[in-house]
Amino acid sequence: MKKWECYRCGHIFEGEITPDECPECHYSLTFWLEASEPSVVTVRNFVKTDPLMIDANDSVLKAAQMMRESSVGNILVTINGDPKGILTERDILNRIAADDLLPSSISVRKIMTSPMIAITADTPLAEAVKLMAKNRIRTLFVTDGGKPLGLLNMRSIVGDQFRVAKSLD
Repeated sequence: MKKWECYRCGHIFEGEITPDECPECHYSLTFWLEASEPSVVTVRNFVKTDPLMIDANDSVLKAAQMMRESSVGNILVTINGDPKGILTERDILNRIAADDLLPSSISVRKIMTSPMIAITADTPLAEAVKLMAKNRIRTLFVTDGGKPLGLLNMRSIVGDQFRVAKSLD
């Protein structure tokens, strides 16, 4: 029998099929994390180490075009080459499109999420997902030994879970 962990409250559920709702916190879950006991799955296994990057002074239009061309949902924002923020598809949707603003006239700096919430590469994946849920975000900045490593987002986590499930067929 498999063990599954609610990414919101940490409740462990045992069974072959996961419920649609966590019995502990009653959160409607779209996916569960497979609970691991002896060897903890860390962020390192899921982090995207080559994130798309843009300068904070560039336009939101340029960022959106870069994201579309690369088929990614987020971009790391730099100031003088140092990572300082994250810009996501949702930022563009909620802060530009929903207010009918012209993306070519607004700099990334004005709508980026900053400061970023950072975690280390050795953080357990379940802890990282809980941090995302707690802060209502989908992307975290990952460091390794105090140096920037990349970005972790829900898409990379879920995508990897789908790849693992597919390989079991």
